[in-house]
Amino acid sequence: MRILAVLAVLAAIVIFVLAAWLFISGGRSTDGQAPESGGDPGSNTGTGAGMGTGTGTGTGTGNSADPQMPPDAVIEIVDYVHDGDTLFLRPTTGGGTGAGTGDRIKVRLLGVDTPEIGEHAECYGIEARDLLREWLPEGTRVHVVADVQPFDQYGRSLLFLFLDDGSLVNLDLIEAGAAEAVVLKPNVLWADELEAAEDRAQSASLGMWGAC
Repeated sequence: MRILAVLAVLAAIVIFVLAAWLFISGGRSTDGQAPESGGDPGSNTGTGAGMGTGTGTGTGTGNSADPQMPPDAVIEIVDYVHDGDTLFLRPTTGGGTGAGTGDRIKVRLLGVDTPEIGEHAECYGIEARDLLREWLPEGTRVHVVADVQPFDQYGRSLLFLFLDDGSLVNLDLIEAGAAEAVVLKPNVLWADELEAAEDRAQSASLGMWGAC
């Protein structure tokens, strides 16, 4: 009987020790999951960064989204198109970019360069001018956007031109193969979109890329 009592006590001790060990092991296992759980916010942070970069990349390539007309774009009226990248605008009543003078302004389109016309005429210069005249007949309303440097060395206003439908004239000229993309610092707004448009036009041999 004494032996049975001793064995019973030993069995109780073993059971108690085993239960305690299982309890402690379970607690450690739960604590050990904390770093993995902490890894999820890290993953979310990575996703957030990816989304931010993706948005920037999408805008930059010009494939996922075209440039959007800013809500504060100033409205001007087309007065005369000189060539494929130069034209004159006149301000609407009570506004405009003509330095407050109310006079018409000479504009050099930002981010583009079209072939020359006149004495130093180049291949596709006339076609580029005629295309811009077709898109911007006299009296057309445009929404203009400047960049960091508003004027060139000749005093011409450096501008992007949007139409009422939201299309960007500068970009469309390049898309049609009527202009090259020329980005000069500090005016680099929509540079990636313009350069991507030139690549697409070249690849498709559009405009001057197929004619010249």
